[in-house]
Amino acid sequence: MAAQDTAKRGQVSNMKPKAEPVPDSPPPSQDAVLAPDLQVQIGRQLRAVYDEVVEEGVPERFLRLLEELERKKAEGA
Repeated sequence: MAAQDTAKRGQVSNMKPKAEPVPDSPPPSQDAVLAPDLQVQIGRQLRAVYDEVVEEGVPERFLRLLEELERKKAEGA
């Protein structure tokens, strides 16, 4: 009931859910750096995923939408 009264008055509750700590995880550090070999592996995997997406090409419906947009821009100019 109190939460409803607060909401009715347009006030936002300051209650936030508490984040649960991840077990066996060290606290985050501002100095955290990945090992160079791990950086290389992640880079290779990201490049492989990126290359797959680029090779997929643009779906036909997007091409039609782009053509329509260009046509409308040309008509309005």
